[in-house]
Amino acid sequence: MPDKAAQKQRGSRPSIRDVARKAGVSPGCVSNVINGRRKLDDPIGRAVLQAVRDLGYRRNTMASNLRRSQSRIIGLVIPNFENPFFAELVAKLEHRAEATNYRIVATSSREDADIEAREIDELVGWRVAGVFVIPSLYSRVAELVEANETPFVFLDRVQQDAANDGVGVNNADASAMLMRKLFETGHHRILVAYLGDGIDNVAERLEGVRAAVAGHNEKVAVDYLPTGDSVEGARAALGSYFDENPKPDAVFCLFNTATLAAYGLLQERGFVLGRDTALAGFDDSAWMAHVHPPVAAIVQPIEEIAKVAWERLLARIEGDRSPPETIRIDCRLETRGSLGPGQPQQR
Repeated sequence: MPDKAAQKQRGSRPSIRDVARKAGVSPGCVSNVINGRRKLDDPIGRAVLQAVRDLGYRRNTMASNLRRSQSRIIGLVIPNFENPFFAELVAKLEHRAEATNYRIVATSSREDADIEAREIDELVGWRVAGVFVIPSLYSRVAELVEANETPFVFLDRVQQDAANDGVGVNNADASAMLMRKLFETGHHRILVAYLGDGIDNVAERLEGVRAAVAGHNEKVAVDYLPTGDSVEGARAALGSYFDENPKPDAVFCLFNTATLAAYGLLQERGFVLGRDTALAGFDDSAWMAHVHPPVAAIVQPIEEIAKVAWERLLARIEGDRSPPETIRIDCRLETRGSLGPGQPQQR
């Protein structure tokens, strides 16, 4: 019989000893884990947290224990761990946490709004000190946290004038900057690959692209291609586009997994980057500077994003009740060789 069903049948709430017995540890170990005095990501920590979930302990004694001492745990919900930008942001936030005696518990929504809601509910139930969220596709997270006492800070996919704090970049300005660079280097038939609709930062990047096109005097042809969030999906979408349309003289990918897919596909089809076709991506990845030619990128200031977001969340945890704020940070452009031969480096 499942553990929760057995507890219900006995008419008793799970105790700390029940959790310890299931996890195969001492009650003292359980207490240390749930009160933030022991790592959550080592074998004992993971075993305790799994036992907590299995027994339904979170909603009862765990919550009251955490109320008696200030939690040193920060929750973090991201769309996935495969995206290099998200992974690097997690690493930067972990460094901030370590320096201030906090610990990060990171989980993934897998771009699913229902999973995201469940993960947020779990984190709040654990009485974490605060939560960072990068919203998923079609996220309902704003509704979930609106009346919640736990401090939240949204990252990356943020809305201006939202009801919660947000830290992101000036997406529209950055994508417009890249488009103007393409026009300057003689590219007029451009394919813009983007993740899909329903994401605030994608909409902002598209807005910047369209503003640059509208402000350009010469005739240009721009196609827009939604690709989904995986490398495989982006390869399939790009491959179909190349099969059915004239070759673009530039491809601008608005997220980094599409840039990787486009690079591989263009190479396989014999396109010489920087000569036959330009390639640029929104978000930089380590590989982009080390291939030949290196791939142009809009570079997000991840270190600064992490710093500003961490300071904002800690201020809320410490009692700051000022109105919510959306903070935007400027990106920079690395032109690199994939835009064409002899292009100057811009840093």
